[in-house]
Amino acid sequence: MVWSLKEWPRLLLTLPLSMRLGIVTLCSVLCMSIHLLTFPLSHNGSLIAIPVGVSAWLFKKPGLFLCLAASLAVLVVYHTHRLESLWWPAEFALFFWGGAFLLLLFGLIMSTLRALVDAADAARLQAEQAQRQTELALEQQRQLNQLKNQFLVSVNHELRTPLTALVGYLELLQLVLNEQGHLDCRAHGPYLTKALRNCTDLQSLVTNVLDTLKLGSDEGQLTSEVLSVAEVVNEVLTGIEAAERGVHPIYLDIPEQVSVWANRPCFHHVLRHLLSNACKYAPADTDVVVSAALDTALAQQPDAPSQVCIRVKDEGPGIPPDEMPLLFGQFVRLKRDLGGKERGSGLGLYISKHLVEVMGGRIWVESTGKAGEGSRFCFTLPAAYHRALSMGKEAAL
Repeated sequence: MVWSLKEWPRLLLTLPLSMRLGIVTLCSVLCMSIHLLTFPLSHNGSLIAIPVGVSAWLFKKPGLFLCLAASLAVLVVYHTHRLESLWWPAEFALFFWGGAFLLLLFGLIMSTLRALVDAADAARLQAEQAQRQTELALEQQRQLNQLKNQFLVSVNHELRTPLTALVGYLELLQLVLNEQGHLDCRAHGPYLTKALRNCTDLQSLVTNVLDTLKLGSDEGQLTSEVLSVAEVVNEVLTGIEAAERGVHPIYLDIPEQVSVWANRPCFHHVLRHLLSNACKYAPADTDVVVSAALDTALAQQPDAPSQVCIRVKDEGPGIPPDEMPLLFGQFVRLKRDLGGKERGSGLGLYISKHLVEVMGGRIWVESTGKAGEGSRFCFTLPAAYHRALSMGKEAAL
């Protein structure tokens, strides 16, 4: 690297401490030797000004005073020895100490310049940090705007689809009612059923949006209780429509004694969403398996809190590995589902992740991404007996 005349004084400041000390020492010894050999008694201080200025520049005032004091001490000893007297001639003493004062003044000027350079560098660094923070804030604002636009487009699309179908069915029923004066349950009942199904989809979408808005303002204070996993799963299955359960046989592998410490509505919400997704995206007549067991990985760790792992396994198309890390974000949908017939806001898994974490667990997905091998959504919750033991210890204390 070539150092220009304007750059090298600043680049000297970037050298390691040992190199800077070496430069000052070498410069001092060299200049002092030349001065003593060339100007033994005239005290031309121009050469001594070089190490004094270098010291003041590299180490500011501490370096200036140390270098100047050492140089004057050597010169005083040397001149006293040459004059063979402690009492110097008045003219020589005045000339000597006047030169020392000029050296001090020169060193103070150099140390002041160094202080100004440091202040300028600090101001520049602060300005760069402020600029980076501004750029970061602008990037965050851009991402928020992009997220907002994505939200509006997604919600607009998801609302428009069921609304269009709902309006179509209602207009058809109104036309039949105007022409015939009555409705035939056998002929027109399916239209009412489909209209109600679209109403349910709209209600679910609006609920997801409202739940997402609440996530940013809640305090995470949930009322938890001991819940039997098998009991909660059966309650959720009761609320799932018979049509969904009919085309997807649901099998349970849950020991009766497995219990968790959780909030019942939140537990319901997470299970309901995972089961709904499994029935929605898996091909008809494929099995859905819900299992629960103690998390063996955590159980092997000493003093680790016991967790129960609940799994929902389907035989659907699976999830591509490159999209799995993004799956639990806001408004995230798989690329293959964006233009598909299945509707969704991309908020369900985001809400489920938040609820699971608030209850003290974690959620993830396991999938090879190969069609037919399906996906397995897993989440953990604190084991009820471990929570009971912890509360018992706290009460004893």
